[in-house]
Amino acid sequence: MTNINDDYSAKLPEGAIATANADNALATVTKAAEAGKAHYVTGVSGGYSAAVAGGLLVLKDGITEIGRWYIHNALDLSFADAPLKCTPGSAVSAELSASGTLGVIGAVNLTLYTSS
Repeated sequence: MTNINDDYSAKLPEGAIATANADNALATVTKAAEAGKAHYVTGVSGGYSAAVAGGLLVLKDGITEIGRWYIHNALDLSFADAPLKCTPGSAVSAELSASGTLGVIGAVNLTLYTSS
């Protein structure tokens, strides 16, 4: 049986999905800047391996915060219909706050494409 996420991922250009995880620490995923090109964010998600009191998922265009969501356990946002355009020549990142409990893993994912 094929995993629907594997099928979706196979259709995306290389580097379209970035992911990071951390054990009770800030989990940060960053797509580096590309000269003369802008990143277009089509999705961001974050979650924890066990229940937490609450966390914070932050999306940044360079160093400028462009999104902030308070989450409990997990959050999955899609901007596929209207991608968020970041500043040309700027990196984009997503950060998920520490879980607050050793052994509880936080994971953050960023889905995007880059274009001139």
